[in-house]
Amino acid sequence: MAVTSVRKDASSRELKCTYFNIPGARKETSPPAAIPAPMQSLSKIASSEAADHASQPLPRHGASPLKFASLRELELMHKFSTETYQSLCNEPTDHHVWQSVIPRKALEYNFLMSGILAVASLHIASEREPPEALSYIDTALEFHDLAFAPFRHAITNLTPANCDAVFAHSVITTVIGIALPQLAAAREENQSMTENIIVVFELLHGTTNIFTISRPWLQDKLFTSRRGFWETQLSILDSETEAALDRLTTLNNDMLAGANAEQRGVVKNAITLLRRCFCRYDHNRDVASILAWVATVDKEFVHALRCRQPLALLVLMHWGALLHELDGKVWWANNSGRALVSELLNALRPCDVRWEGALQWPKRKIGL
Repeated sequence: MAVTSVRKDASSRELKCTYFNIPGARKETSPPAAIPAPMQSLSKIASSEAADHASQPLPRHGASPLKFASLRELELMHKFSTETYQSLCNEPTDHHVWQSVIPRKALEYNFLMSGILAVASLHIASEREPPEALSYIDTALEFHDLAFAPFRHAITNLTPANCDAVFAHSVITTVIGIALPQLAAAREENQSMTENIIVVFELLHGTTNIFTISRPWLQDKLFTSRRGFWETQLSILDSETEAALDRLTTLNNDMLAGANAEQRGVVKNAITLLRRCFCRYDHNRDVASILAWVATVDKEFVHALRCRQPLALLVLMHWGALLHELDGKVWWANNSGRALVSELLNALRPCDVRWEGALQWPKRKIGL
């Protein structure tokens, strides 16, 4: 399926059109058709709490409904509700939310349903060998494309009704953006991990507003710790990690000494936030501590990444070392941190001699 909606949106924002820089699905793959409402087959397998609402009509939002008749789509929903949901959970208490509440919410929001099916399809692809995996990658791309326009509309039109769905799809979008470059290798395509991560930043640069605006709305605080995300006790980092982050701060001060103070402040804020993510992960060992950086850095820093400003890319490389902590722990992060650090090492060399120390730490961290 062509990604025309993506290209139009990118053009309107004067962005380089990449949308994960992956071509549309192969022509022989049948695109998902439209879903009849109400979806009786899904209401039978929804969570137990769905029974409490079964007699109530389901409101519909976004584009025309999807068709949920094929065995492929039923297979994907089964995969999500039995396995994939676990890889999206931050802690065991999240299992009920991702296994039951979010699929029920997806009956109301097509972009979330498409996201669920896309990430489940990628999960299956990660477990299969070509050519079987290719079919599931194609399906994931089709559903991911379907979700794009209604999700962008929803993220700029947050309400108490849609904030849970928007937040959940933000997590799914980040996971897909991290997983796709590695899985695309099955299609014998060279996908840039760096480019795909930057596109995720661009798609979610409004996610900070989700945290800020919708916090009082999030139902039952499904996605927010009662103590507050940053209110947990932060660990003291090991000396090497502490030195690496201090080195970044020093480079920022030295390299941008004569530059605009605002530009120096943008990179400084990103480094400060990254340090908090490292500290939080060291204490909690959770996925959210790592993905939080993608969702909460300033849009000015995202712009610096898009412009390929070297210092911004160097900071991103250090986040890649943190992402590497998830290697072997969740399917969607396998080899992703290593790929990101490796790409950026090549992109940033040759470099100023003062950078060598900063480049060596991420390299050692991922075992290169």
